[in-house]
Amino acid sequence: MQGGDEWYQEELDLGWAFPQSGLVLPLPGNADKLVLLNTEVDLIEVEGVLKVVGENLFYSEIDKTAAEGKGAVTLRKELLLNGTLDVGKLSACRHANGRDWWVILPAFNSNRYYRYFLTPAGIELIGIQEVGEAVPTGLGQALFSPDGTKHVRYNGISSTAGDYVTIYDFDRCTGLLSNFRQGNYEKEGTGGGATISKNSRYLYIMASLDLYQYDLLAEDIEATRTLVADYDGHLDPLPTTFFQGQLAPDGKIYIASNNGVTSLHVIHNPDADCPDCRIEQHGIELPTFNAFSIPNQPNYRLGPIDGSPCDTLGIDNIPLARWRYEQDTLEPFQVQFYDLSDYEPTDWLWDFGDGSTSTDTLPQHTFPGYGTYEVCLTVSNANGSGTQCKELEFTMPNSTAEEEQAEASATAFPNPFQERFSLSLRPGWLPVNAWVEVYDAVGRRVHRQPLRAGVNGVELVGQAGGVYVWRVVQCGQVLGVGKIVKL
Repeated sequence: MQGGDEWYQEELDLGWAFPQSGLVLPLPGNADKLVLLNTEVDLIEVEGVLKVVGENLFYSEIDKTAAEGKGAVTLRKELLLNGTLDVGKLSACRHANGRDWWVILPAFNSNRYYRYFLTPAGIELIGIQEVGEAVPTGLGQALFSPDGTKHVRYNGISSTAGDYVTIYDFDRCTGLLSNFRQGNYEKEGTGGGATISKNSRYLYIMASLDLYQYDLLAEDIEATRTLVADYDGHLDPLPTTFFQGQLAPDGKIYIASNNGVTSLHVIHNPDADCPDCRIEQHGIELPTFNAFSIPNQPNYRLGPIDGSPCDTLGIDNIPLARWRYEQDTLEPFQVQFYDLSDYEPTDWLWDFGDGSTSTDTLPQHTFPGYGTYEVCLTVSNANGSGTQCKELEFTMPNSTAEEEQAEASATAFPNPFQERFSLSLRPGWLPVNAWVEVYDAVGRRVHRQPLRAGVNGVELVGQAGGVYVWRVVQCGQVLGVGKIVKL
């Protein structure tokens, strides 16, 4: 990008190798501009031991419309803070007025937090808050809950010092933390992270070899600490241990590893008490190696606190309808729906396109048979409503295979792959009695499994490297064919 070259120019030649050292926010009141905040890293000696620490805070602005729409840096690396910080852990939360932003970042080995306020006029330091006990600096993650009521900080120190899980309440009006709670636990491995479900209830802690769940609505949060999964020993080619996570727009949580690997872990239903949260280790194959990297994204769709003293701008929470679905493999006409709507809906109405409706947030529905159904979700509150519709197709194969192949196309990725690839079916197609078959170079079938809507993981563990052919077959007809290479 114009003005974006040579961004990292410090003596410690690590670039942006440390997570959560960058954060992008929309500039309030200006739809064409973004704000980029970033910290750097350095080595300092602490009690005779060299430690990696965060250092300085820089502010930049990007005009998305500049350079013929390619974007350009219009204000570059203005120094906001010259000091020693925890590593990464830049986090932000929308102000209760629904427009501005709070940005907080922790100081090194302390209980101090720098509190910045981003408005249309720019960014300013509001103050430094000291709250609770000191938190030792270590590789980890910091974030706000999607509803902005909690702030969580994870610091993985070492196998001897363990890790620290620190939880605060947060006031979106004042930008102040309160109600300090902290747990120190034994751990194996290095690094880790934290992430929170979309409903803001469940906290997930990734402690390298272990994954835990907490209930943030409980009176005694620490007492709800539950082991969700142990690292299963998978090599890809390095250990796919649990590192940092991010809540995605589809309501799932994706977790990176603290090694260079080609997969992500997935929590498919993080809004549920585990084991119903459904963790799938190394469930998503990536087209290239990824080490440590996971997006650092706040909840951009957090609106105002309607009726609060800070609700001063006349911005209303008007619901935005969003949803996803999962098809049951054994009962293909049975579909589980998940509400992903934003901006505080209070009422839900599902229309399944077959004469049936539901007012649940997570309805399960069985469709009457083959056909195309327009499914709509309408969400509403006192301020307004929003609707999203999608077509779901339960299609019976035609007599001509070539006609149906275009209808039910699939895409395989990554290509080439290591041990597992993903087969993505055409959006909206819900297969009935459909299978993926994989054949080797001499035409021998080496794998077969049933298909369900969306992305299907296909494992060829133990098979030799080379070229394979995959086929999508429904009721005896071939609907899609492709080649894929196993390394």
